[in-house]
Amino acid sequence: MKISRKAEYALRAMTLLSAAPRQQPFQIQDLAGQGEIPVKFLEQILLSLKRSGLLKSKRGVGGGYLLNHEPRAITVADVIEAIDGDLCSLAGEKSGPDFPGAAGLQDCLETVDQTVNDQLRSRNFEEILQFGNEADVGFGI
Repeated sequence: MKISRKAEYALRAMTLLSAAPRQQPFQIQDLAGQGEIPVKFLEQILLSLKRSGLLKSKRGVGGGYLLNHEPRAITVADVIEAIDGDLCSLAGEKSGPDFPGAAGLQDCLETVDQTVNDQLRSRNFEEILQFGNEADVGFGI
């Protein structure tokens, strides 16, 4: 189970945009450099994210891309769905061959799908940016 390279790059770009000052547009070249994302690929990704309503763009001098919502309002699932269309889907179709254990196997895969997708839907970019920062105010070990 792995997300597409395009979704991975989209998540990098959204994390960088989430870390930027709220009304400061990010230029494609800067996003590409900081996120180590090929520029041509990033252009396609940003257009998809804009079409989905996650980003907005500003034209002209000082223009670029910025978040259309607060980072806490955008989940990892939002980005993956905007790029790949679907979240985790190991279970597949419910109708399939009938064999001993088929129902148990289907239930196991559905449980995995539900658990993974619940995590993707519950993690927002504000939380992602905070990850690891707790150690900075900790015991200094």
